Parts: sequence; structure tokens; C-alpha cells
Amino acid sequence: MTMISFLPERRNGPELIDLPLENSSRSEYAGSLADIRTVNRFLGDYRAMLKYFTALLPVEAGLPAGPVRVLDVATGSADIPVEIVKWARGKKMRIEVTALDNNSVAVLEAEAFTEGYPEITVTRADGFSLPFEDGSFDIVLCAKALHHFSEEDTVRFLQEIGRVAAIGYIVMDLRRSWVAWVLISLLTRLLTKNRFTRHDGPLSVLRSYTVRELDALAKRAGLHGRKVTKEPFWLMVVSGRKI
Repeated sequence: MTMISFLPERRNGPELIDLPLENSSRSEYAGSLADIRTVNRFLGDYRAMLKYFTALLPVEAGLPAGPVRVLDVATGSADIPVEIVKWARGKKMRIEVTALDNNSVAVLEAEAFTEGYPEITVTRADGFSLPFEDGSFDIVLCAKALHHFSEEDTVRFLQEIGRVAAIGYIVMDLRRSWVAWVLISLLTRLLTKNRFTRHDGPLSVLRSYTVRELDALAKRAGLHGRKVTKEPFWLMVVSGRKI
């Protein structure tokens, strides 16, 4: 008797956002980043990231003497760095954020989106070979990038994040689930006509890891003090404090 799995197998097909862009598809890519910002705002990504960020940097213990150095890897349009800076401004905390992506269109979108936020520097670089020394940043962030990678690449990516983090790291991604796949398939058809979003949204869910899988990969990457936690709306976060 064949058992019905309640968990989809992990898919490996490429997302459109990962393929080489033609000039005609650059506006679609930018539109997809705008859709991602909407999802991040309304499905809890900002709330979750700030939850773990404030846990690593509790202001109740007093503000740091110098600026807090933050790196956001695979930043997209840098909407999460903007939310971090808004929070820091509210706490009157000095902060310096480097928003990094390896896609030229994403970098241009991030530069435009972060106008008015001098605390944020946008740069283009490879997340698998970060051009920074060990411990260059107090806290390193990454949101919804891991599902784009193979297991081996995920380990390499996490190793780089752990290497450049001095205090701690926060890596958030989707959790693979049939329910999440059905819901995102419906939402992308109802709320957007963007070809990238409609194709990549459901596929992103199927390319994602489970909590157990991500914990095993984070262990292989040697992430210090790691903990993988489920969050609402089929998110999960691997975070840890190094000191």
C-alpha cells in the first residue's frame, strides 16, 4: 500500500528570478520585488526579523557605545534593512547597514528604495564569497534566499554568514508545506499579474527546506549557538548568538 505524503518532496527547478534577465524582463523583475515587499509586510516577515534582531540586541541593557554594524545578504530591494533602520531610529540607536545583492537590477531597486536612509549602503557582491573580514558585522541577516540554493550551496552560504558575524545571525526562509503551496498559489493568482511572482511564489515553497533539514544544514555549516524556530505563515528562522 502506497503511503500518501503530507510533505511535498523538495523541487529543484529554477525560479525565473534566478535566470539571466533580458531587457524586456527587467521591469517584471522589479515588479516581482515590489510583490515580495507586499508579502513581507503583510505576512509577518518584518515582525519576525525584528523579533530576533531585538533579541540579539536588547536595548533594555543600554544602547551600544558605537554604531551597530548590520549586513543584509541577498537583500532584494532592501525593504528589511529599511525596517531595521526605522526601528533603530525609534530607539535613537546609531546603526550602519550594508545591503548586499549579486543581481544588478536588485541593487538598482535597493538604491532607489533606500533613498532617505543614509544609514544604509547598497552594494553588489557574491553571498558565497563575501568581501569582508571575519567578524566584520555585529549582526548578519538574510531573508528568503536559502530556497534558491542546493544543499551544498546552502552550507557554503551559511558558513559565510557565520564567518562575518561578530555577535549573531538571523536567517529566515519559507517552510515547505502543501498548505503553504496551495495558499501562495491562490494569492499570486488573485493579487498580481506579474509573471515572475506567479511562477516563482509557489515554486519557492516547494524548493524550501523543512525545520529538520535546515537544522542539519546549519549544523554542517558550523553555525555557533544555532536554533531553528517556526514562525507564523510558514516561515522559519535559524538564529544564534556567537558571543
